[in-house]
Amino acid sequence: MTSLGGRNRARYSGIEYPLINRESAILQVLEAFESSFVFDERGIPQTPRPHVCYAPQMYGSGKSAFGENFRRFLSINKERILRYVDTRKKFPGFAKGENVGERALHALLNETLYVMLSLLDVPRGTCFEDTLLEWISEKALSRFPNGADLLSQVLSCIGNPEKWFQKLLQVTKKRYLYLFIDEIGALEDDKFKMFQELMVSQGANRLHNVYRAFFRVLSVVVSQPFVICIVAGRSDCIISREEDAMPSRIALNFLRLDPFSEATVKYFIQNATCHNVPILKVLFPSHPEGHDWFFKQVYDYTGGVPYYVVHVLNELGNTCESCNSLCDLSEDEMKEEMEKIAPNFSLVVTLSRMTPKSMIVFSSMLLASIFEFRIPMRETLFDGSHSEYVLDIANHFGFYYMSCSRNEQDEASRILVEDNYETFFKLVFPKIVLKHIQSRYWNIPPFRFICSLFSSISRLDSLSSRGFKFEIIFTLILYVRWCFCSKLGELSIFRHSFAEHISIQSTQTIGSLEMDPIPNYVPAFSSTVSRIHSANEETYHINTWKPFFEKYLSKDGIFVPIRQNSNGPDVLIRVTDMKDNSFLAIQGESSSEQTPMETETTKKRVYLIGIALKCFQLSSSGVGRSMIKAEVAKFLHPVASQLEWEQNDLTAIQLIVSDKYTEEVSRQFRNNQNWILNSGVYYEDNNNNIVYSSINSEIQPQNIREEWLWIPPHCQVVVCSTTSLRTFLGCKASEELERVFADNPGWLEQLKPLSDLLSNSFVDLLRRIPFEESERNSGIMERRNTRPSMDMNVMQMEDTRGDSTISAPISVQQVSFNAERGRTPMPAVNIGQNMHVPTQSSRDFDWKKFLIENALIPEEYAGRYATLLHSVVGNNRSKVDEKLLRIIRVHEDHLFYILAALRVDEFANNSQ
Repeated sequence: MTSLGGRNRARYSGIEYPLINRESAILQVLEAFESSFVFDERGIPQTPRPHVCYAPQMYGSGKSAFGENFRRFLSINKERILRYVDTRKKFPGFAKGENVGERALHALLNETLYVMLSLLDVPRGTCFEDTLLEWISEKALSRFPNGADLLSQVLSCIGNPEKWFQKLLQVTKKRYLYLFIDEIGALEDDKFKMFQELMVSQGANRLHNVYRAFFRVLSVVVSQPFVICIVAGRSDCIISREEDAMPSRIALNFLRLDPFSEATVKYFIQNATCHNVPILKVLFPSHPEGHDWFFKQVYDYTGGVPYYVVHVLNELGNTCESCNSLCDLSEDEMKEEMEKIAPNFSLVVTLSRMTPKSMIVFSSMLLASIFEFRIPMRETLFDGSHSEYVLDIANHFGFYYMSCSRNEQDEASRILVEDNYETFFKLVFPKIVLKHIQSRYWNIPPFRFICSLFSSISRLDSLSSRGFKFEIIFTLILYVRWCFCSKLGELSIFRHSFAEHISIQSTQTIGSLEMDPIPNYVPAFSSTVSRIHSANEETYHINTWKPFFEKYLSKDGIFVPIRQNSNGPDVLIRVTDMKDNSFLAIQGESSSEQTPMETETTKKRVYLIGIALKCFQLSSSGVGRSMIKAEVAKFLHPVASQLEWEQNDLTAIQLIVSDKYTEEVSRQFRNNQNWILNSGVYYEDNNNNIVYSSINSEIQPQNIREEWLWIPPHCQVVVCSTTSLRTFLGCKASEELERVFADNPGWLEQLKPLSDLLSNSFVDLLRRIPFEESERNSGIMERRNTRPSMDMNVMQMEDTRGDSTISAPISVQQVSFNAERGRTPMPAVNIGQNMHVPTQSSRDFDWKKFLIENALIPEEYAGRYATLLHSVVGNNRSKVDEKLLRIIRVHEDHLFYILAALRVDEFANNSQ
């Protein structure tokens, strides 16, 4: 994109800014216009089928700016348009021949009526067709000196659309009509109920669709030669929905209006002014050329969405003008100041009922945007009865999207599929919006995780890499399971390690944000780079563990290095053991036993755990001894040499996780348990076996070939077995992740496992957010009160406990993105330690108490439900299923909570 320059500028409040050229969008419109007509040999159109461009992106995408400045964009792109038309040697309205490009361009600029309408300002009337034709006529003739006389001539032909259009072009001596209709979402407003022909139901199910009726009327206009038409305005109902146009002759063409790139944002800022002073001079008087980090900050915070770029500049400019002390801020200071800027809430979509179901979808799509999944425009999500277009759902939740290639190797954004071009997109959700809506849902663990991730990860972090994706998936599971477990041993990856018996304090104080181990995103380590690039890109040398530990690891938590070239652990954990329950796992050649630790256990002990993730590396033959040695050298050795263990009460664990090991490592997993390597020296003997020697031993073992591994005191290496990894992930999730990381998986194959994993954690809502409180705090959905009708059925809980004793089961609740309703599945929930679980007894079961306390049903509903349930099933809760609840007319929003509570009750009784 380039600036139009010169007089082609726009203004918002005190900010004046350049219009950014939308060359590709101009060509899309002309291509759609040309596709409307089939030409004979003379270039005369035959049987026109009008193609209408529509732009349904979220507010602030630049739809209105493009439609209202269409002629400007034509003018600035003259040379490109000439090449485009001359290449095809044809254009609607002109016979084939030489100079068709010049003649077409001249007609577009000088022989075209430009009419812009906003449906927010629709005139009153009873017949929408007549009102639309009158409205177009008035707008088209308003600038003519004798407009009133011309208007009377044109209006006399209303009733005959073909004659009306010919008269309109005749009196104005024009060849084309350019029609831009904005704010199509206003069709849902009550004011359009006055037009009877828009209220007609269509289809077998007789559901009313005002958009279909609108397109039928619009086709009366755009079917006339020659009309160039663009329809714009956010709507959840028209994204690639060809069936909405089917009752008319219209074909819909999606108009791509991508958010600005980082380079465009930089150019935009460099050419913006605040009250006629360059904005950079206002913000940085001592450095008026600006800073690269500032351009990146604006891009990262706004997602490149045009409206938010202008909004942020306006707010910063006003702040600096009113308070000079806020000029020339440092990078950290500017980031802090920028993140105080809230979006315009009149443009922010908030949901009427952010239920666990919708939170799963929303969070899954946030992850899809972080992972830069490439989504086909016409992709649908199925629920067994009907489908929802992905971009419909994206609009519903307030996502923006940008066109992209099908994969990293493709250059074109449109792929030929069955004689049609398919467009691919990436989802974009501006941080400025997420920053200021996340507080509403901050008490939901996975949402906290994703918001924290979203706010910390930069787009320059190689987000599409397999390693990064698995790192985030693993950390998400680790965080969620952490919230639901009482000891680290319940996370199968830590079995038989130093940390196995450490109690997780956060389980008992999960409502406290201070204790909840929300992942923190920290600078990465490098083996070669020790300098600090900037506040957001500092890279710690492998020999700087002491300052890193003091600065970032002063409190317990989960930590993720944000840069992908890290030479240290992929994930770090700090956890403090406050009780006398620590054990030292010693695994000899023939047995594995646990003995009390040598150090004092009456005082607190801090465990620093570095996790190296080596999963789904397709080119690798598996993790072998050399890789284990390399990981120990990157973490345990520098940590041991730089941190004072006894003074800080520290113990370090190197956890290595992989889905594939070489044979020499696999044979060490006895009974499929983790391979534990404690402090000492490990040698390879002449038979390629591992021989252990105490670290203080003066006698070297016999028949050894070479030293393999040295593990310092107070340290331990845990090689996680594939069995423990599958238990940690869950069998079903583990199988699905294998497909996710296969060659070129489809985006749905990648998204479904993520949504399944997210589902597991949203059950926390059952015991922490009463239904009426979530309703009260969730806000309202702007303009629409519907929500995506995606299938939110949940699958059976899978027991991932293995052979260990687990006080809180790790349950996996599933969202079906491609469900085939063969059964009515039961929801899986987590049994919280503080959650009341009733048991079967011979006494009458107190349904009302159960519904209020366990299912969190409001009392005014619980009484009625309890009476009906007691009369139908008595005390037998096993007879209650979704079908029965629907028969007794249980409210839709209560079904999930009641079924989940019953599942908890069933699990508790079976466990006794």
